[in-house]
Amino acid sequence: MAEQKLTGYPSIDKPWSKYYPAEVKLNTPSCNVTRYLKDKSADFGNNVALTYYGDKIKYHEFWFEVDIASTALCKIGVKRNDRIMFLVPNIPESGYLWLGAAQIGAISDFIDPRPDTMDVTANSQKVLELLKYEKSKFIIALEQCYLSMLKPIESQISELGIHHIIILSAGNSMSKSGKIRYLRDVANYEKIALDKKGEKNSSIKAFFSIKKKLQQMKQFQKKYVKAKNESSLSIIEYPSLKKAIHKLDYVEVNDPNSVCYIGHTSGTSTGRPKPIPLTHNNLIFANEQVLAMGISDGRETKVLHILPFFAPFGASNNFLLNISRGSISIEVPEFQLSEVGYLLKRYKPHMIMGAPSWMISLIDCPYLKNENLSFLRHITYGGDSMTKSDEIALEKWLVAHNSKAKIVKGHGMSECCGCSSYSQGAYSRYEAIGIPLPGTIYTLVNPENTDELEEVKLNEGDNSIQGELIISSDAITPGIIDDEVIVPHYYMNGRNYIRTKDIVTMDCDGIFYFNSRKDRMFTRFDGYKYKPYIVESVIEGHSLVKYCRIVEYYDSFVHGNMAIAHIVLEETDSINETDFKDISETIIEDCFINNPNMSSRQIPRKIRYRPNLPLTKNSKVDFNELIKEGLNGTEMTVDVDEDNISVGNITILEPSECRVMI
Repeated sequence: MAEQKLTGYPSIDKPWSKYYPAEVKLNTPSCNVTRYLKDKSADFGNNVALTYYGDKIKYHEFWFEVDIASTALCKIGVKRNDRIMFLVPNIPESGYLWLGAAQIGAISDFIDPRPDTMDVTANSQKVLELLKYEKSKFIIALEQCYLSMLKPIESQISELGIHHIIILSAGNSMSKSGKIRYLRDVANYEKIALDKKGEKNSSIKAFFSIKKKLQQMKQFQKKYVKAKNESSLSIIEYPSLKKAIHKLDYVEVNDPNSVCYIGHTSGTSTGRPKPIPLTHNNLIFANEQVLAMGISDGRETKVLHILPFFAPFGASNNFLLNISRGSISIEVPEFQLSEVGYLLKRYKPHMIMGAPSWMISLIDCPYLKNENLSFLRHITYGGDSMTKSDEIALEKWLVAHNSKAKIVKGHGMSECCGCSSYSQGAYSRYEAIGIPLPGTIYTLVNPENTDELEEVKLNEGDNSIQGELIISSDAITPGIIDDEVIVPHYYMNGRNYIRTKDIVTMDCDGIFYFNSRKDRMFTRFDGYKYKPYIVESVIEGHSLVKYCRIVEYYDSFVHGNMAIAHIVLEETDSINETDFKDISETIIEDCFINNPNMSSRQIPRKIRYRPNLPLTKNSKVDFNELIKEGLNGTEMTVDVDEDNISVGNITILEPSECRVMI
């Protein structure tokens, strides 16, 4: 057979295909996701499926609990296509009830259970708006979420036609010894916080915190019981609902193209998180892609389940994937960044998934300073990128701690059930997001053309191409809720795609590299379209710079927007404040003045040096927070003497030399 001539278009040539295993077969049965997982795990009955504060739940027990959940939901009137809003953390009941709902054709709508503010009214109103918008008929909530988010709006909930709230407790699945282990963890978490503050006798003080915690739990329980007894709604505690079940009584529904899960994206421009509906088929296909690539270990692999259910990456890649391959999910309902290292030491998982910031935090974790991490076999991160220097530092740290763990990274979106590309083995590169999973097509289009897809071509002799990433896959959300288009689809060459708004580079081998987000572009005061991702890439390429993120600020002197660069330096220990002027001059000279590819209008007019960048709850850079910060008077100013056709002197001014431009 004659060799097929290359066209230069990634969507047709698929240059990454050479990295796939010889035979890639995706098994996508036409059934609900619960049936799919039951069949996948049919041989795992006596293996452990979940652990929760040391208590073990075997696969046969897990599936019995799922069937009980299906029966319980039917008992309170849940029907096919009914939406159930979940306000829950990662506890065993969250998984039981989700898969129990999927089994009877209901839709689980997971929202972030964490409050945004200390204002109870504001938090409750956020939930109320979501209930109205997403048309939920039932609610499942943790006790704390009921008291702080639902109790204040009970009358409005009733007006929406919602009459049943199922209440879960984090202690429902804990044995007596499990509760003791939970309190021990509370003391250890407290010790971490005390050590961070430099407190003496932190171990003794930490164990005294148990007494305080028990008092708080007792006070909370009184408030909760009072609120429940006074409620006008039907408040049903899940253990009581289970006790009333004497036999399994539900009808399994197989409608693979129907929605069974709604997750939510973060960082939207509106105050309300964007819902992402996913079908049974979406989740099954997404799971099969990962299994087909043999990306990670299977049966009895212990995996920390710390990514939340309300994020598709957590629900799909950090929960469903575990069940389908016989792994053990270590359920962790609550933790902070500083506690990830403690969780690693405490549970000794073979695999951990999470954000780059979680992984980098391990390097300086005092709990792991002298720890033997030979048990750790895989570190998988996504959701944001990691610099080459950070990844090298993490690799060295792993070797120093006797771990042969492979760092696996990828790219994905909530709209694709989480992960849709992976970088490992022969196609692993620093700062790469890898190749698309089998069954998924990545390609690049002109980001300036918003009306239609204009594919970027890799011409002969090109080492790489750049553009906006678009994705085609059967894992992609249908993107429609109640006839409203949430995620638009675009069509090209007989396939449907979604636009990611990610600016990405593909090299000639078909390996992709994330650059930045397209939608942070803004217009300067003079009409110039400022594209932060281009400037960030140039500044981050400087040897002095570790991170650079650029946002706009309003400059009253020019009556319009200008760019401020927030910079984290590679080395800060030996730097004094007086050095920042020299550093700024070096960066501006190397990145702009002596760089023929950069324009003077791309020079940030303000530079703020900082120890770190603010992060969202999902550990991504919080651009909204950077914009909200504005100017605080500590910035260096890059004074550019320019008009509309020429540039004169460029001078770096320290804060004391600057006029205030706010």
